[in-house]
Amino acid sequence: MSSPRRPTLEDAARAWLDEHESSTSVPRWLVQALTDFVERRYRGAAHDLREVHALRENLLGDQRPLEDLHDAATGPWDKQTLGSAASHSAPPQQGRLLFHLARFHPGTNALELGANIGISAAYMALGLRYGGGGRVVTVEGSGVRCEEARRVLGQLGIREVEVVHGQFDDVLRGLIESSLPIELAFLDGNHRKEPTMRYFDLLAQAMPSQGLVILDDIRWSEEMLAAWEELRQDRRCSEAVDLGRTGLIVLG
Repeated sequence: MSSPRRPTLEDAARAWLDEHESSTSVPRWLVQALTDFVERRYRGAAHDLREVHALRENLLGDQRPLEDLHDAATGPWDKQTLGSAASHSAPPQQGRLLFHLARFHPGTNALELGANIGISAAYMALGLRYGGGGRVVTVEGSGVRCEEARRVLGQLGIREVEVVHGQFDDVLRGLIESSLPIELAFLDGNHRKEPTMRYFDLLAQAMPSQGLVILDDIRWSEEMLAAWEELRQDRRCSEAVDLGRTGLIVLG
């Protein structure tokens, strides 16, 4: 007997909207973002989104090792091919979700932990662009991936992203304490419970009310699922949206 199909992000968002969209306690920007996501409304951004989709698709077949691409520091994971790295970047459906959330969120500054090759940062930057403006700071521990992310973003003509090379634990506190406020955060780089909880705690102390923390791969492991279940019960969480693969925490 085959196992039941896991709901897609669109399926999960549609089910959440059916249950919550009329609630007066749910932020209207969140309802609008998920509504446009499931109804596939792009409001003038379709061409730019297709360019990101197409670039990722073209990279999937690239068999060059990452460590051969740029003159930059490499690590064990950089023995992967560029195509493999692309396969672990945001696929179109998740990219569209990031775009809509960034577009309708009232903040203008986003932080990403886990740049990889820049695809997810591109989607968020486009969301901020079409939402009125803003910037993304994305952090990556691999120097060669940072260089590839800069190349990808440059090819797409996206200038609203700053790629920071460094380990999350080394740079996160400094970024939080900088003059750039963080209002939206995407955690997609260390899928273990303890660091996920630590990064969330640092961000939650600094982010404003209705700040949004997006967690990817919340069912990637038992550790990540445990972290998600704990975070959704956190007193600082005013709304938790479980989309299967991705979890959204709106801060109160």
